[in-house]
Amino acid sequence: MFAEGSEKVSAEVRERAFFPADKVKMTMPVFVRDYTDFYSSKNHAFNIGCMVRGPDNALQPNWHHLPVGYHGRASSIVLDGTPIRRPKGQVSADKKTPTFSDCKRMDFELEMGTYLTKSNDLGHPVKVNDAKDHIFGFSLLNDWSARDV
Repeated sequence: MFAEGSEKVSAEVRERAFFPADKVKMTMPVFVRDYTDFYSSKNHAFNIGCMVRGPDNALQPNWHHLPVGYHGRASSIVLDGTPIRRPKGQVSADKKTPTFSDCKRMDFELEMGTYLTKSNDLGHPVKVNDAKDHIFGFSLLNDWSARDV
């Protein structure tokens, strides 16, 4: 659609729609008050399960039958380019004596964010066919986690 030489979108529209990256200042598109992170990747869930339960019991049997989600910390959501300080905390290489140090095992993931337009009443889930009435938009984001703190 926007390929060079394409006539599907006029040059005037392309000029108005695109901006040079070095001339644009990124801002937060929304104020994120809360979020839930879901284990939607089998590989990711398996890798985390190995860290917690070992490879023989990495995936719980229910993982294949329901979405597994956990609450995240909205205050850590920042714009691309924001300096990220490596987390610090108690780590233990020998599993006996904890020490306070920088995280040594960082996990980076590309994730998709979904912005919702309205909430639902507690105890009343949104039906799949009604999801379109609750979704405002989507974004891509990098998620990082300290796996040894």
